[in-house]
Amino acid sequence: MLPELLRAQPTVGPGKFGRAKRVIVLFMSGGPPQQDTWDLKPEASGSARGEFRPIKTNVSGIEISEQFPLLARQADKYAIIRSVTHGPGTRGVHTLGTHAMLTGNAHPTGDQELSAEIWASPTDFPHYGSTLSYLRKSDPRVPSFVALPMKQSSGDLTVWPGQGGGFLGARNDPLQVTADFKKHRMNPADYENCVFRAPSLTLPDGVTADRLNARRRLLKSLEGVARGTERDAAAGLLDHFREKAFDLLSSTETQKAFNLDAEPAAVRDRYGRHLFGQGCLLARRLAQAGVPLVTVYWHQDGNGSTAVAWDTHSSHYQHLKTLLMPPCDRGFSALLEDLDRTGMLADTLVIWMGEFGRTHQINPAGGRDHWPPCQSIVMAGAGIRGGQVYGASDKNAAYPIENPVSPGDVGATIYWLLGIRPDVEIVDQGGRPHPLVRGEPLMGLM
Repeated sequence: MLPELLRAQPTVGPGKFGRAKRVIVLFMSGGPPQQDTWDLKPEASGSARGEFRPIKTNVSGIEISEQFPLLARQADKYAIIRSVTHGPGTRGVHTLGTHAMLTGNAHPTGDQELSAEIWASPTDFPHYGSTLSYLRKSDPRVPSFVALPMKQSSGDLTVWPGQGGGFLGARNDPLQVTADFKKHRMNPADYENCVFRAPSLTLPDGVTADRLNARRRLLKSLEGVARGTERDAAAGLLDHFREKAFDLLSSTETQKAFNLDAEPAAVRDRYGRHLFGQGCLLARRLAQAGVPLVTVYWHQDGNGSTAVAWDTHSSHYQHLKTLLMPPCDRGFSALLEDLDRTGMLADTLVIWMGEFGRTHQINPAGGRDHWPPCQSIVMAGAGIRGGQVYGASDKNAAYPIENPVSPGDVGATIYWLLGIRPDVEIVDQGGRPHPLVRGEPLMGLM
């Protein structure tokens, strides 16, 4: 129910050092290969060199993969960080890497010997969006944190950690938006029928905003008679959630943001008629509507392929060339272009990242395996100086050799740009204080 999903707990406002009013996180689930995307090594030997060749960008001296031709024209808008590295606690496990990159913190299991995945629990650190929802009062007419097109989970739908409120509680979870398709996903024409739905925000047929407000007044009247004193405390909390739900349901801004049909066909084409492209377009519309943080998770469109998102343990280059890099190139580049054209990039932070990198060797199945010691991420907008490369990896893109960056440093940079000091303490539901992150802002990016 929406009342249980959406609420905001204000504590502090933005600091004078933060320029970001909103954040869009593009999460490449599975672990994108740094040496085939942003950090190619044409002089390396063997499989570390890879099949792809670097191409020039619109910034002198910066080259990226030939599979990103559209993003190559936008290099003046973003910074490439080629030296992100995990500590031993990640151990090449998807769920631990996801938790680290989406929260800026190592998983509470610490440095234990872990070979299996760890699932979401109330002891996890909160997602950046959940922390922002907890710390900052948001416009009641829009959600404070949105995630799409579906949760990161295992095959049995067990949810990965780091995507929600964690120890801040479920009240700080995102509004989860799911993709709904009427036909087979891989037929491009069928993306006309692609709808992103937040079911709790959908008014029943025939129910207008005026009728909704009438029901709201009636409900308040009835509850005022029926409520017992022993239920006051719990009912008061429920009232808070319900008020948030009614605000969103009756909000013109929220309803308009979810209507992709309002966009010209040419714009939808430019983002790409695929799940990621349309997700980037929806993220832009939500940001324009005032949503403070939107996360777009990469999900495979579904064509019977053995590729599981960016987790390319087999048929690596085939999947990159056909299923992964072209849609990514189109959706991400269109998002940057539109944010820049409208002036929103000046105060919108955009982050492209995955949970870790991939090995410099190609395995016997023709794939690259998990590699936490080095990965590349991209940041743009809100004070990030575009047209730069931060950090460097060795000749095989296997280890950082210049300016190593931890997930905590990434998190500290995000919070700093939002005007939140990274050493601010947040309190879990057991009353224990925790620093937001244990890292330092990357001032050289700004």
